[in-house]
Amino acid sequence: MSTTFGTQETPRHRRPVAWYSPPVLWQAGRELLQSASFQRNLDRRETFSPVLQPLDFSQRSASREEPFWFDFLSDTGDGGNASFTVAQALLKRELEVSTGAGHEDRLTLPEGELLVLGGDLAYPTASPEEYQYRFIEPFALARDPQSRFVRHDPEAAATAQGPHKFIAGIPQNHDWFDSASTFCRYFVNYDKGAVNGARTPQRQTWFAARLPQGFWLLGLDFALVGDIDRQQLEAFTALLQAGRDGGGICAGDDVMLLYPEPFWTRPLGDGASAGYPKRYQRLEAAIEAAGARIRLRLAGDLHHYARETLACDPLTQHDSHLVTCGVGGAFAHPTHCQDVQAPKVLNREPEPHAVSPDLQQRVRAGRVDIIDPTLPKFEPQAVWPHPASSRRLAWANLWAMFRIGFSRSPLKLGMSKTLDEIWNSNVGFALCLGVIYGLNAYVNSGVFQASFAQDGFAPMATLPFGDAAVLWLKAMVFSPFAAFINMGLLAGCVRIAWEGPGPQAWRLISGLLHGMAHGFLIFALYWLSCVGLQQAGLEALGVKDTMGQWLPGPWLATAAALATWVSVGLMGVLGGGLLFGAYLALMCGAFAQLPNNAFGSLAIEDYKGFLRFKLTEAGLEVFLIGLDKVPARPSFSDPLPTGWRVVDRFEIKK
Repeated sequence: MSTTFGTQETPRHRRPVAWYSPPVLWQAGRELLQSASFQRNLDRRETFSPVLQPLDFSQRSASREEPFWFDFLSDTGDGGNASFTVAQALLKRELEVSTGAGHEDRLTLPEGELLVLGGDLAYPTASPEEYQYRFIEPFALARDPQSRFVRHDPEAAATAQGPHKFIAGIPQNHDWFDSASTFCRYFVNYDKGAVNGARTPQRQTWFAARLPQGFWLLGLDFALVGDIDRQQLEAFTALLQAGRDGGGICAGDDVMLLYPEPFWTRPLGDGASAGYPKRYQRLEAAIEAAGARIRLRLAGDLHHYARETLACDPLTQHDSHLVTCGVGGAFAHPTHCQDVQAPKVLNREPEPHAVSPDLQQRVRAGRVDIIDPTLPKFEPQAVWPHPASSRRLAWANLWAMFRIGFSRSPLKLGMSKTLDEIWNSNVGFALCLGVIYGLNAYVNSGVFQASFAQDGFAPMATLPFGDAAVLWLKAMVFSPFAAFINMGLLAGCVRIAWEGPGPQAWRLISGLLHGMAHGFLIFALYWLSCVGLQQAGLEALGVKDTMGQWLPGPWLATAAALATWVSVGLMGVLGGGLLFGAYLALMCGAFAQLPNNAFGSLAIEDYKGFLRFKLTEAGLEVFLIGLDKVPARPSFSDPLPTGWRVVDRFEIKK
């Protein structure tokens, strides 16, 4: 990342994360493994106070005349243009948006008193530097000076007049890459106005907020294990047992659950072992057993917007929603893939194999391949971007491995910085492919010489293409080193194909075909190089006398071999990059697979926004405020761009 901070590093200069750059892949993989290992041995969530003190906004006015407003933002802290633009709209005291297709109808929505953060506040990993560069500074510089919220200063002798802005949040997986240390530095037990002067009174990486009109918002933390810990379950359960006099959740209350990931996009049951439901599934059952109603399950993590609604829950006779909204600033995820398009159902069947009573009750929401007509089904209501646009964007992968996205003109960067930004882009991945191509050609071609004639091998340049291809396959197993590197290439391609919702057989076959295509391309480039060098008079064997007059035969043979391998490597940068991009484009654009791996390469800064909630005695009105096209932002003093609109709007009625 850039080491330059402050106002001179403008939004446009803060490049989106290049997820295929070698430094990013290395850093993210290394820190993920380290954090997961640490989490397995010491769950930091268990070190927080077991006493859950809800953030209490229940006495705030929440009427038609004076509603209670709050906002939700998730998955920000990536590209500077997107993050700053979203923050500018989010923190504007009064934001005017269009509600009609022709932008004629306008609506003014005031800034929320409470900002709820859904996690992944900085990419690619969590650290004080990344938070400062990608989250703290853009949000501080985007704040509207006319904001009606005063800055919180706990050291001041007298409290400033006026309402404070509150922030509550949960971490996602990237926030846990440093064991949530940086997240805790800003949001847990550190109510000192460190984030834009706002109040941050929560004491755990999970929280409960009591809202007016009998609404509750519970924020859950999965860490890196895909479930809440025992302490969270007990704390939220205690809140259910406290009753109204104890300030707890009561029968008839409406509960919104904020999750760090949209588990409902996974198969029903979320991989829970038979006889042992996940703790969050037991918590949902406990909420319903207490007579409260789960009205909204909300999450970021996937960088698009999708809403599905159960219009009339048979248990509560009220509607319930599944909302994925991770459009705060990170690269866009597709909406045409199976995790979005597959039907979702709700299942309250008890766990038949459970031994103890506390494991018997569960509530599960998730996608299914075959719809059971006896189960309540969530109906699709809105997705953004449109699936057709999402599918069209996927084909940009054809050239994605050659996307650099310079922060400045190379003439201004200088040679050293230009090379650094090339290496820290997708082109760095293509360069690594070139090295792999050259190394593969080196280990596979070692037997194509006269000394292995008894085994059927001959100099590559002397063989027809078909015969050479057959011998190339033989060479893959003739040398243990060649077999190892080719198996590694196949394994890497299968690992890339393993991401996504497709059947395992499909993922295995597509990954193997992808690896085999790279293997064939390596052979074709090596054969072409050998033939081309022979025509130039530089073949490794049978050199021309005129050439031998100034360069001895053995040395010429070595030079020719090196030139061949270098030629394969250089052509592999282009050919391998195009083949890899074509694979991503085909798998996502045609077959709706690899949603993360295919769109992570594109660094799409468009389709960004946040949710704004309006709470009155009638219930909760929800607005998705979005911008379809994010412009380049050359300065932090630029005015808010036009084009903000209400992309989706729905109500949760009392």
